[in-house]
Amino acid sequence: MNDTAQNKIHIEKTIGVFVGQFNDNVSHKHFALQISVASQGKFKITDAKDNQNSYSTCFINSNVLHQFKSNETSLIILINPISSIGHQLYNKYRNIKITSLDEDFEQFVEIFEDYLQNDSDFINLTNKINNYFVNFRCECELKNHFEDERIYKAIQYLEQNFDRIVSLKEIANICFLSETRFLHLFKEKTNLNFRRYQLWNKLIKSLPYLKEHSITETAHQFGFTDSSHYSRTFKETFGLTPKFLSSLK
Repeated sequence: MNDTAQNKIHIEKTIGVFVGQFNDNVSHKHFALQISVASQGKFKITDAKDNQNSYSTCFINSNVLHQFKSNETSLIILINPISSIGHQLYNKYRNIKITSLDEDFEQFVEIFEDYLQNDSDFINLTNKINNYFVNFRCECELKNHFEDERIYKAIQYLEQNFDRIVSLKEIANICFLSETRFLHLFKEKTNLNFRRYQLWNKLIKSLPYLKEHSITETAHQFGFTDSSHYSRTFKETFGLTPKFLSSLK
């Protein structure tokens, strides 16, 4: 089996990139936004009403119940909704649960095909995906897709201070809002709970530690009640378990 045929994973502060076969996926939902690209043919997605549709590319919104099945190698990109990229995707697809990607994302198909056909390095694949998102973000910022500059400022501040947990009081002060007003406005403009950002942050920081330690040790190290709490939060965020993550390279 060559390198590109193996299951691969890369997770950083705002996105996670997965390449592999996902044919035993159960119905689930997760905090992350999801972009999926088929290597050949199509994959199948079953929604909350048991409607099954086939896609060659697909966008799934945050917290949307779905089941993803593919017998072929697929590309899955998970995106933190509370990030500059995630917020712009939310503005683009806010009223849509599951849909095919539009022409803005055709480049992902080309990037993935090049990876598979030319035995490209997985790191090279993730770099190309990141570069695409940088261009996508810049283009959206030029078009001023943000409905409230205070929330955009908050998202930028959170990304700039990703190395620590930003308190509610601090982020509200940055936006010159009361804590109650900030929470209300944040929910209104992103359709997400501010606390979920903090959980995403903690989970991302826990990944290097998880590679060298047990789930129980990792849970305690990063402030979760126990291994069950950590595993449950992990799955709610990424749609997969810590055990699955540790099985990939």
